[in-house]
Amino acid sequence: MGRVFEYTDLKNIKPIRDIVYEQLRKAILEGTIKPGERIVENEYADMLNISRTPVREALRKLEIEGFVEYIPRKGVIVKGFSLKDIIEIFEIRKALECLAVKHVVENISDEEIEALKEIIKKMEEAGKEDNYERIVDICQHFHQSILDASSMPRLQSMISTLQEYLERFKRVTLAKDTRRTSAIKEHKEIMQAIIEKDVSKAEELTIKHIDASRKAFLNGYQVNLE
Repeated sequence: MGRVFEYTDLKNIKPIRDIVYEQLRKAILEGTIKPGERIVENEYADMLNISRTPVREALRKLEIEGFVEYIPRKGVIVKGFSLKDIIEIFEIRKALECLAVKHVVENISDEEIEALKEIIKKMEEAGKEDNYERIVDICQHFHQSILDASSMPRLQSMISTLQEYLERFKRVTLAKDTRRTSAIKEHKEIMQAIIEKDVSKAEELTIKHIDASRKAFLNGYQVNLE
């Protein structure tokens, strides 16, 4: 089974069911628990020296979110993602991020604009250095800053969940020089549309960026399957 939990987390003030949920979710996203693998309630409960109830509640939440499924006579199984699932996730993400960027254009502050400019500057510097890991981290920071500027926490949570579904393959999309260069340019264009307060352009560029990300992602997904 391997080590899934950080045991110190159990001393956290959060309810145990939330800690179990977060740790199981993290293990699934990072591939520690792989698609097709069973999650047995009593095994995890015994390992943590807790009752089965928090584990059961955590698994129920993971099932609602699509991370696991209950199969009769087999139990709770970690779900994988098909190409159809991934395409659906990108389509949903596209709709939600267009909504987010619309609210960003309407509500972003001067301080938040300056912060975005600084992020783009760092992104371009990392691009010149060909610092792949740094580019990935800065791109994630850019998207997080956009979500924060939307001032819509529920929407932010939904988009973050969709992005996490794809986390295991995400870094593959920026592994190629051409995609890194394009991604930096796309982020810069989105920022400029936000500065210009052009909602239509910002939405159009967001769609363009996500479609390009989806294409690169699917190419990377196929590579991972080979």
